[in-house]
Amino acid sequence: MENSIKMDRNVPMEMRDGTVLRADVYRPDDNGRYPAILIRTPYSKQLASDGFLSAVEAAQAGFVIVIQDVRGRYQSEGKWDRLNMFEIEGSDGFDSVEWIAVQNFCNGNVGLAGGSYLAAMTWIGAMENPPHLKAISPWIGDIAPNMQPTPRSGVINFATAADAIPVTSLDLVDKLEEQGQDVAELRSYLNKILNNPKEVIEYLPLKDIPLARNEIIRSMWEARLKPGSAQEQNKRKKYEKVKVPGLHVGGWYDQLEWATFENFLAMQDRGGCTFARENQNLLVGPWMHGAPVNFLGERSFGASAGGGKSLEIHEYLLNFFRKHLTHMEISLPTVKYFVMGSNEWKSGDSWPLPETKWVRYFFHSNGKANTMAGDGELSIHEPYHENPDSYVYDPHDPVPTLGGKTMASTGLIPGPFDQTRVANRNDVLCYQSCKLEEDIEITGPIKVRLFASTTAVDTDFTAKLVDVYPDGRAFNIADGIQRASYRDWNAPPTLVKPGEINEYIIDMGNTSNMFRKGHRIRIDVSSSNFPWYDRNMNTGNPIGEDRTGIKATQTIYHQQDFASYIDLPIIPTRKG
Repeated sequence: MENSIKMDRNVPMEMRDGTVLRADVYRPDDNGRYPAILIRTPYSKQLASDGFLSAVEAAQAGFVIVIQDVRGRYQSEGKWDRLNMFEIEGSDGFDSVEWIAVQNFCNGNVGLAGGSYLAAMTWIGAMENPPHLKAISPWIGDIAPNMQPTPRSGVINFATAADAIPVTSLDLVDKLEEQGQDVAELRSYLNKILNNPKEVIEYLPLKDIPLARNEIIRSMWEARLKPGSAQEQNKRKKYEKVKVPGLHVGGWYDQLEWATFENFLAMQDRGGCTFARENQNLLVGPWMHGAPVNFLGERSFGASAGGGKSLEIHEYLLNFFRKHLTHMEISLPTVKYFVMGSNEWKSGDSWPLPETKWVRYFFHSNGKANTMAGDGELSIHEPYHENPDSYVYDPHDPVPTLGGKTMASTGLIPGPFDQTRVANRNDVLCYQSCKLEEDIEITGPIKVRLFASTTAVDTDFTAKLVDVYPDGRAFNIADGIQRASYRDWNAPPTLVKPGEINEYIIDMGNTSNMFRKGHRIRIDVSSSNFPWYDRNMNTGNPIGEDRTGIKATQTIYHQQDFASYIDLPIIPTRKG
């Protein structure tokens, strides 16, 4: 039964230092007390009620939804400091939860939720352990809003950075204007790059984009250009301070898919109490960084992918909060995941799935694996004596991004796309299997072990898992990148010696795809995926410094002592 609802705008919420933050409150229109869910956003609270959770529908279902502008953004007082957010957002998150808990519309049980940057707000608030916080649900996000591929990769999600800076600068410009500053030129340039992102994407050197002439924006931009190390980020991830259940929501084509899995597994292992460790749930669909969808890129995943009778995503989220905010007896699987290709939801008891069978596929060729028409092969047989493959990587002619874990911004479209036009480049090596004799479900984490050398002192290596259809179409399933100087995940970055063979582990994240009978499994190897990842200029200089890059000859080895391969998590067919 749906409740009639009431919505109060710009409700003042006073923090411990007297700063007033403002929120919109959606709630049933009566005098009852209900469980509440807090969402904290820097992007304007009027834009936050969509995606995975509808504030209106949740209020109709008997929840109070509080959507708050964080400190210094839009209608909230104070100063927004994205670069030093943990302390202030932690205390504001704590105070906000406790403020809600004592309101006459709340039953004393509060949840935190949100996606992307809002997921970071969820985590940071939870790490303060507010007494009335009973559950969290971070979606498509991480504890720190770095928006990187895995921190071990050493690169940045450049297109995200190029898009985020002008978007987050809009409110800043408004505030500067309110203070009496002349922002006409800055606003004009902002509008220009919002309409033409290439103004930022193609600018060299990156550190000197015209928008960065403003001191505040420059500091944010420079921070975006610095890849945070895994060690730096792990210092912020204090899972032991989070003592509540969590529903971790991610997408196979989300740029922060890796973080969803990392945080889920870490909470199961390091959560602040037994109850928290035993009540972590994972929900992953064929989605991008944004919201559940049925169609993405050039593939349809069926009606159940973003809702429908098989799994209604919104109701799934609400059931999680019903379970922990109202103590209803509701059973949820530990892992709920969507298998692309067969377009079905499945459940599991852990991740990786307990029944996973790991199969190693080795790279093979006679030294001519360039393009999809080359002689590259992928098989379970170990190589012996084989000629290596080589290509030239030119940072001024990088491999263009075509789908994948991108954002729907800066001219990019996320998801699966036919990779034919990319794979026909001479700087792409393709290693593909024979036609499959039966359906193969690949579900789990994917990593490539690559032995390679370069003529540069620093460069990148990329890998892409591809599903090749009988008609020749080839859809990207997962991808990853590794900067050579960050090849040792447990040590500071170091340049490479030109010509020296090094081992690179390329983390492609997690996925689930049914490779059908008659299809082929393919791995594409190259050195760029631009503008999604920043292009390595091959000079060894920090990101953003170079106006001109240099070409590098890359060599990939697949022989007895240097066997490059991919380990695939194969799920045995269930009989009966």
